[in-house]
Amino acid sequence: MKKTLTSIFVFSILTLFFWNCKEENVISETEFEQNVFYEVFPAILDSIYYDKRLIPPPPPDFFQKEEYKNNIDKGIQDYKKTDTYKNDIRKWERKKDSLERDKSLIFLVVSDSIGGFEKYKIDLNRLKSNNEKIKFKYRSEFPNGREFWRTEYDYFIAANIQFGGIIFDKTKNTGVLNGGYTMGILNGSGFRIFIKKNKNGSWIIDKIEGTWVS
Repeated sequence: MKKTLTSIFVFSILTLFFWNCKEENVISETEFEQNVFYEVFPAILDSIYYDKRLIPPPPPDFFQKEEYKNNIDKGIQDYKKTDTYKNDIRKWERKKDSLERDKSLIFLVVSDSIGGFEKYKIDLNRLKSNNEKIKFKYRSEFPNGREFWRTEYDYFIAANIQFGGIIFDKTKNTGVLNGGYTMGILNGSGFRIFIKKNKNGSWIIDKIEGTWVS
């Protein structure tokens, strides 16, 4: 009886030990993914970010003319000769120059969490940008659905961005994650971002592929 109790005790200790090791392994995997995400995030942001206010004005109904429907290049050339185009471009260039000199903050709204095998909350303090004007806010701070875009704010929101978890290869030298960049109702795009570890051990972007557009 005493021998049986001793065996049960030893088995329990071993089970607890292996369970704790398994838990530590799961935690370390999650921490590894988070560290990689925060490291490569500035480069990802540089690749997908743009300010919609800096996009040149779209042409009017000029291209609806029958003569240009099958010859867009000619339509562009003819349109650029018009006074309308010249005036619009001058206005846009003044606006662009003003926005680039403006020191006002630009906000990107970020999904609170990243989904994946181990879902984790994004730490805004660890999100870095190479653009000093860009700051971040959680999506949960704003109205749901289309009211998010219909609501007026005291600051400029450039986009709502979201990311999926990183899937690594067995060697953990390469990975891939999905991202989305939305600037309004039915105005956004999705990306598949391939990352890799370089010779110096730093994580960099290998390539980015578009996955959807709205």
